Amino acid sequence: MTTVKADVDLEKALAWIDEHWTGQKACPICTNTCWGIADTVGEIPMMELNGDLTGGVCPLVILTCQTCGYTLLLNAKVIGLVKGKE
Repeated sequence: MTTVKADVDLEKALAWIDEHWTGQKACPICTNTCWGIADTVGEIPMMELNGDLTGGVCPLVILTCQTCGYTLLLNAKVIGLVKGKE
């Protein structure tokens, strides 16, 4: 399995989030607006519809509510933080 080992360019990620997250920024669980961003890219393994692992991963920027722990995942390729097959 391929792994993504990358530090998050926090300035680039925050600029992208500020530009694109135009709606309410309140956590849907606790309604607080204090979010933290992970400093490394997370990943989810990719699977075929039949359940076989493909060996690929989906790279993610991880945002976490600092009050309750609710977590948002944003595709790091879409944000432009990692390169790879589309």
